[in-house]
Formats: sequence, structure tokens, C-alpha cells
Amino acid sequence: MTVFRHRRRGMVAAELPPYAAGLLASLVRQLVELLSDGEVRATATEDPLEAMLDLGSPRDTPQDPALLRLLPDAHRDDPEASAEFRRFTERGLRESKVADALVVLDTLGLPDGEYGEADLEFELDANQQRAWMRCLTDLRLTLAERLGVAAEDDSFWAGLAEDDERLPIYEIYGWLSYLLESLIDAARV
Repeated sequence: MTVFRHRRRGMVAAELPPYAAGLLASLVRQLVELLSDGEVRATATEDPLEAMLDLGSPRDTPQDPALLRLLPDAHRDDPEASAEFRRFTERGLRESKVADALVVLDTLGLPDGEYGEADLEFELDANQQRAWMRCLTDLRLTLAERLGVAAEDDSFWAGLAEDDERLPIYEIYGWLSYLLESLIDAARV
């Protein structure tokens, strides 16, 4: 089943069943919450230039492993340089990830908890396609970190017992992988 199809003039058409659109919208809302929760806003500072440029972004590495996967340290061997880099870039990175997620939510157009009965059909322009790709990637990275998915461990996941509580989440991870692959294939035609 292909979810995304190439259209003329660089457009990509999509069709999602209502339950799939609702699940995706819920995951995207959770991603926005993860990226927004506990975000440190600029505080009063002694440095007038810093206050004017609003450079009061966090310097500490996120404690949540999934958030750290989305907002990695720039200099793993140099905590001071990493903190300084984070100070100048983290807020913008969070904002761009949230903006991508909001594009997905806007495209889906589903009020919280409302899925409807008909398949959801929409088209994505080139900018929306890129936002969707980045958002789907962020969702996959988050779930992979939560589950502990690593490279070369397909046999482990294939052997999960039917009653393993991780199996439904891993299946959602696989579905997101499928969506991303389908979108990439449709976008590059």
C-alpha cells in the first residue's frame, strides 16, 4: 500500500485512513510536547548584548535520552564547547523541529481526538514534503531511543513475543519508517 504518490509540478499526494491520520497526529502532538516541555526561556542577564540578542538558551545537555537524540551534543569530547554551542543553537533547533511538526498537524487538519470516517486526502508541496520528512525522522528517532532500537538488531525485534509490551510501539516505529520511505520515493520521482 503506497501512502504517498508523486503528482505533477513536484507535488506529492497522500491518502491516510482515519485511524492512521489520528495516530500520526497524536504522535506529532507528543513530539511537540517533548520539544517544548521544560524549554528554558531567556532570563534576566547582566550582559546587555546577551539580553538584546536573546542568547539565554539552555547550556545543559538534556537528561531525557530521546530529547538528547533529537538535540545531540555538538562536541562530545568537550563539554564546555558543547554547552556554548547548545547555548547558541538549541532554541532555534527546537523551534524548527516544532515548526515542522506543526506543518504536519496543519496538513492533517485534525482537531485533537477527531478522526472522521473517510480517508484523509491531501497534497504536499516541496516545502511541506521536507517538513514531513524531518518530522517523521524525529518521530522515528524518538521511538528508537525509547525502545532501544540499534543498528543490526533486526533479529531481536523479529523474535519478540506476541505479548511483549514493546511490540506495538515497535510496529508503530516500523509504520513510521514505511511512511518516510513512501514519502521519499514519491518526492524523488
